[in-house]
Amino acid sequence: MKKVILTCLTLSIVMISLAQNLTKVKDAMSAKKYSEANTMIDAFIANPKYVKNVELYYLKAKLHSDIAADAELEKATPNAWAISLENFQKTAQMDANKFLTYNTLEGSEKLFNLYVAPYNKALKLFDAKEYDKALPVFEQASKAGEFIFETKLGLTELDTNLTLYTGFSALLSGKEDLAATYFTKLAKSFENFIKKDTLGLVGYDDVYKNLMNYHFNKNNIAEFNKIREQGAKLYPKEEYFTYDEVIFINDIKDEDQKLKRIEAKVNADPKNMEAISIYTEILFGKLLYADSLYPTDAEYAAAEAKVVKLYEMMANLAPEDGLIPFNTGLIFINRGFKMNSKISDVNDKIRKFNDAQKPDKAGKIPPPPKELTAQRDDLRAKQLIAFDQGLPYLLKAQPILEKKVGDGRMQLQNYKKLIDILIEVYSSKRQTSKVAADKTKFEAEEAKWNKEYDRVNSL
Repeated sequence: MKKVILTCLTLSIVMISLAQNLTKVKDAMSAKKYSEANTMIDAFIANPKYVKNVELYYLKAKLHSDIAADAELEKATPNAWAISLENFQKTAQMDANKFLTYNTLEGSEKLFNLYVAPYNKALKLFDAKEYDKALPVFEQASKAGEFIFETKLGLTELDTNLTLYTGFSALLSGKEDLAATYFTKLAKSFENFIKKDTLGLVGYDDVYKNLMNYHFNKNNIAEFNKIREQGAKLYPKEEYFTYDEVIFINDIKDEDQKLKRIEAKVNADPKNMEAISIYTEILFGKLLYADSLYPTDAEYAAAEAKVVKLYEMMANLAPEDGLIPFNTGLIFINRGFKMNSKISDVNDKIRKFNDAQKPDKAGKIPPPPKELTAQRDDLRAKQLIAFDQGLPYLLKAQPILEKKVGDGRMQLQNYKKLIDILIEVYSSKRQTSKVAADKTKFEAEEAKWNKEYDRVNSL
């Protein structure tokens, strides 16, 4: 019996001693002597007698909450927020009832500081466009908010504003995968709006737009369509959710991926004019750099035929559009014009050869090497073939574009460009022709289009 009484007395003395010392800790905290108070708390926690005392961890959490909320003090203890949350969590794990009691009796301000302070700090960083710095601070607020909700002390299961800001901070920091996780959380939380057939929250349509782009770029087309459908239901007036898939393909930055996706779209939907147009434009652009992309004539011919076929598909879908045959003709005409520089190079070699020769006894200068003249003749022949391939398309485009001259400046410029090309083509054919009848014919065509150019130029 005496032993029991002694044990109880000893325990009482220990409790009184701890209570007295905790009073000193609290007084130091009230006086903002945080370093002194923390040293005392750590000394108690290091003592096996007090290591399981819940209040010690709660006090440590409150102390570091004060430090984390003070911008100047936080500089010396940058991990104060993490220490505070860790000790609040430990308090709740050790004794949930006492944790709730402490927060009820003393108030939850210190705990909520872990949510409010980083939230406000992150907002300032976000407004300053320092998104990479704002992101981890928003994540701190989110982590604290989740804990506060779990302990049933307040807040909601998902803070929509905070989640939105965190998602955009991730997106604008180049962390698209992370951003998608936050936007997905929001989209799932809004599913109840869809079930109840109500409109979505104002300003949150960007959640669906960004998720659409994310899944489209990942080629998750099923998820892309699902998100688009949800967005359209919540924001029926937002045109973005009605855009054709082609628009998203056209926004892809990776050119190889863009080409691959648009080709697949055309194959799947051969009557999609916009898809064919984008695909044709890309391939047409590649033809302009044929020397590097298509090193052999066979490779170039195959690429050229592919573009022509696409233009003909477009012409069947829109026969009233004169720019389609015009651009088709340019494929061949450009190839012909590019030979001018090659012909000029050969002529320079012939000229240099002639300049270096001396007349023979009869006063004649030796003719240039046959390989050079043969090369020039071959280039001129290929040029004429290219012109002859392109002319039918240009002549088909001419009356269509002429009818639209009065529709605006752009239409007038397109028509003048077409006529100017016709003049150049017939001039070149006239100059290189060795048949008198052909020369006369080409000269007449050249004069005809010159006259037409003068006419439209005066409009």
